[in-house]
This record gives sequence, C-alpha cells and structure tokens, in this order.
Amino acid sequence: MKHAVLINNAHIENFSVRHLGAYLTSRGFRVSVIHYESRKEAVFEPMPAQALKILAEYCKDCDLVGITLLTTHLKPRCRQITRYLKDRISAPVIWGGPPVIADPVRFLDDADLVCAGEGETVMEQLLNQMPAAQIPGLGFVSKDKNPVINPLPPMQDVNELPIPRVDLENGLVLTESGLTSMKQQIPPSLSTYSVLMVRGCPYRCAYCLNSRLMTMFEGKGPYVRKIAVDRVIEELAWAKAHIPHLRRIIIDDDDFFLNSEDRMTRFLAQYMDQIDLPVFYIQANTRQITEKKLDILVNSGLDLRYLKIGLQSGSTRISREIFNRPLDRCAYLDKLEMVMARGIRVMIDVISDNPYDTLADKYAVLMFYLNILKRIPDPSIERPVKIYDHKLMYYPGTPLYEKVLKDGHIQADYVNQVLLKRSTLRLHEEDRDHDALMVALFNTAANRKPFHRSAHVLLRVLAVPPVFRAAVRWGLAGILNRVSQIPAMAGLPGKS
Repeated sequence: MKHAVLINNAHIENFSVRHLGAYLTSRGFRVSVIHYESRKEAVFEPMPAQALKILAEYCKDCDLVGITLLTTHLKPRCRQITRYLKDRISAPVIWGGPPVIADPVRFLDDADLVCAGEGETVMEQLLNQMPAAQIPGLGFVSKDKNPVINPLPPMQDVNELPIPRVDLENGLVLTESGLTSMKQQIPPSLSTYSVLMVRGCPYRCAYCLNSRLMTMFEGKGPYVRKIAVDRVIEELAWAKAHIPHLRRIIIDDDDFFLNSEDRMTRFLAQYMDQIDLPVFYIQANTRQITEKKLDILVNSGLDLRYLKIGLQSGSTRISREIFNRPLDRCAYLDKLEMVMARGIRVMIDVISDNPYDTLADKYAVLMFYLNILKRIPDPSIERPVKIYDHKLMYYPGTPLYEKVLKDGHIQADYVNQVLLKRSTLRLHEEDRDHDALMVALFNTAANRKPFHRSAHVLLRVLAVPPVFRAAVRWGLAGILNRVSQIPAMAGLPGKS
C-alpha cells in the first residue's frame, strides 16, 4: 500500500490536510498527517534539529511527502523541512496551498514538485505513478531545468468528496520528544473546530490571493461552491463526539451570509438541535447582510461571540482605488447598526500602515471610527464592537503586490526581507504608529471600560483638523508610546 505523509505547520484543524487526508484514504492509500503546530510569530522559528531527525526517520520509507503552505509566511519552515528530507529520503516532496497556486514557479526552487491547483487528484495520480507530464495541475522542473506547470483540472465537486474530518486515527503531533498519536492523546489546542459551508470567496480584493486564484480557475467550473448542510452537520457531530475537550466552533466561510435564507435556517436549526456549541465567530460582508438573515441568526438561539465584518479602510478612496472593495460608508454604518441593535458583538477587520494613505485618507478613517461610535446602542452589550488591526503586507500573485513593486514602495527582495520574517500581526515596536493609536483609542472608547471617556474625548479632539494635522506631522503615536513605557502610565490608551 502506497504511503503519503502530509506535514502541517499551521493549526491542527487546517483544512488542506483534512481534505487531502480524507480523499487519499478513501482511495485506498495509507496516510499519515504530522502536525508541527505553530501560531503567530512562532511560524518563523526553525524546527529543532531533534524534531527534524524524528520526522526524517518516520518518512524514510514513505512514497510521497506533501507540505501545505497556508500562507507565504510559512515558507522558511517548509524550506528547512524539505532540504533536510531531501538528503535523507527518496520520496519526492510536493508543496501546495494558496500561495503555491497563485505563483507556482516561485516555489519550484525549494520543492521537488508543486501543486498548482486543488491537490486531491494530483497526489492520487502521483501515488499511482502517473508520469509527471500527464498529471493536470502538477508543477515540476523538466530534464532541461525549465519549470513546467501543467494545465489545471476541473474544479472538484465538494459534495462528492469525503467529509474532511480531522484525522485522529492517522494523525501524529511532532515535538522534540517524539511523535504522539492523536488517537492516544488529542492535543489540548484542539478545543476549537473550524468548518466551511462555502468553499471559495466571490470577492476580488487587491491584497488577497483569492483575486489571483479566481483568475487561475476561470473556465474550470464554479469557484464558489456550497457544501450540503447535512454534510456540514455530520462533520460537526463527529467532532463533538470524538474530541472530548471541544469547546467552540468557528464557521470559517469568507462570507457566511452568501448562504440563502433557507440554507441559513436549515443549518442553524440542525446546528442547535445536534451540536449546540458556542461559535467563536462567523464572517460577513455588509453586501450580503439583510434584516431577515440577521433575524434568522438571532432567533436560532446561537451562542455567537463575534460577527467579523471586514472594513479594511474607512477611506472610500483607498477602499475603491487601492483595495478594490468599494465602500458605501452610509450603508456600512446602517448594516453595523442593524447587527449591534440585535445584541451581536462585532469584530471589524482593518488593514493599516498603507503607503497610499494621504492625510485626507487618515482623517476620513478617524471620522468613520467616530461615526461607528455614534451608532453603538446605549445601553449596549458588553464590548459591542472591536477593531482588529492588521499590518498591510503584499503577497506575490496579488494585484496589490504588482502595484507596490511598480510604484517603488517595496523592493525586489521584499518577500525574503519582510514576508519571510514577520506576519501581519502588529506586535512590533515600529507598528505602534498613528493608525495603531487610532485603533487603540477606538477600542478603549467603544468598550465602556476604564479610560473609555478619556479615549472618546481624545478622538474628538483629534478630529479638529489643525490638531489632527499636527498629531500626524509630529508623531503623537510615538510620543504616547514612549510615555506609556513609564510604569505609572501603563494604562494609557496608546499602549499596545
């Protein structure tokens, strides 16, 4: 029996290894899924030598090794693993994942093979020893040292695939101490289980790899595919029955509200009847939010911690011209008010530290934050709205990457010097800039906690145009950050 080893460097419930493992197992192959779990900035730390040694020993007799890259940030670890294995095992190593699909040639410098499309049939055909040139969606280096990317196969019918459960039977957790079978000891980190109802995103945001993937798969069948409600419930029921410390669910669709009213009603009714676990968050775009869908959500009785609603920028110019996600500020505020009025907590995603932001754009963002604060119901639920701030970063294959490279905002070595060294999390000293200060003040003002009145007053003072210009020009954020290092001032809102 041919043996495939799948290596996962991300969270244990990673969708890629779940789908691949379930598919290959259903085709009669032996599959091992090895998790070396890393979160946040830990993904940039190299794998310890002892862990590499254990991994190579396990893989020495396998027939194929697959490594999934959820994001470009994982490339250094994947490169380290691949180089170590190449010297010690005979099996080829194939890389896959969204960044590989978006720019497959770039990754052939490190991997023996790359998957330029959805990976299930590519890996099946490799294990069946089909010639590389005949495998749709496979990328490889030819005998004359040229990269070859085969045409992509049709998109998969997601409702014909095996249900992608986390593989407890064949899952292993790798540490420096050895490999632990998940069948014998389920990791404590597997207290949250993510599920999809919709595979694919219909939007073409300029900073997102999805814009590239949609182009790559044109003509190959539907890109956005809805998973049957019964299949989603069956997967969640399995998770509830087999993961003893499961505490909450994430419905990780790019936009849950793409589901029709009927699908939402059927799913939520079955969820509450059979699963009834708290949901940490679901994601939404204001374009799809309606009064009726919100009522279906609220009336279901679902214990929902957050509804995540993307904003990215409160500037209409930046949203339209740079991010390719047009913003109707009035409509956004109306939808936000509809959500909060129903007692639903909101997490707003924004992307800041943008080189295209002008002073006018930054001012527009501040005024939009103040307008959001005005819409918060009073009295309100605790922590009714929170902004989650990401640093703007650029990924090869996206329209925004090409634009910033052409405009000189990044250099040709940007990937190696930035993407492979830090994530979008704003955890670094240099991230405590004006944009981060506005977010910190907003979150303090919105959550009705200590300093919330002071934060609100400071935001209103900053909204006075001469004060705002001076604050940006003279670096108020830097001043507050330095002051907040003083122990007696540690509670200052500017403190990240």
